[in-house]
Amino acid sequence: MKDNLKFAGTLFSSAAFTFFKINILGQFLIILIEIFTFCTIIYQSGHGTGHMNGSAIVIVLFALRPIGYTLTVLSIFATPFILFSFGNKYILSKTIHKLLSEKGEELLFPIIDKILTKVQSNQPELVKAGADKTKLKLKLLQEIRDSKENKWLKKIILYGFKKVNLDDVDFSDENVSFTDIIKNKIIIGLKNISEPSRNFFWVILGIEIVLSILVLFQIM
Repeated sequence: MKDNLKFAGTLFSSAAFTFFKINILGQFLIILIEIFTFCTIIYQSGHGTGHMNGSAIVIVLFALRPIGYTLTVLSIFATPFILFSFGNKYILSKTIHKLLSEKGEELLFPIIDKILTKVQSNQPELVKAGADKTKLKLKLLQEIRDSKENKWLKKIILYGFKKVNLDDVDFSDENVSFTDIIKNKIIIGLKNISEPSRNFFWVILGIEIVLSILVLFQIM
């Protein structure tokens, strides 16, 4: 038990540190490049823009550098959301792979067992033959969200359970263990997740640098 708690603490500390590197430091670096690019466009457009109001500056900058200005503005607004989205997927994928390669079943199975047993006890009709499997899946998702377990473990279980297909489960078979089937499907779903890769960050950074260089040399 103590080893599991220690492992969980290490795992989620690593996830928090990765979040800091990607979504804090990474965002800061990207924003610095974008500010440099935008200021370069303003500087190269002449000192006259300093005497204009906001809307006039936008019109002038767009007229002088339509492609460069448009791409820079789009990157300023879109890149943070794209980086945050891909960053969170990377963090979750990295955490899942580390968890499954070491103590995944020891940490996840007790939580899954607890949730499935609760649903099976409170609403047994959902796991009988002919039951609405879509309704069952929605109920299980809600139970996972509402449980008081570690939020990271809940995210991982939810991520895996969303990939589970219950259509091929025959609840009329008395030899079939409802909890074992769901657990195995969740683990299989998690194991099928692609290997974590930081390539998305380098691609975004590369695009920002190329855009900045093209603007700096007035290529666009």
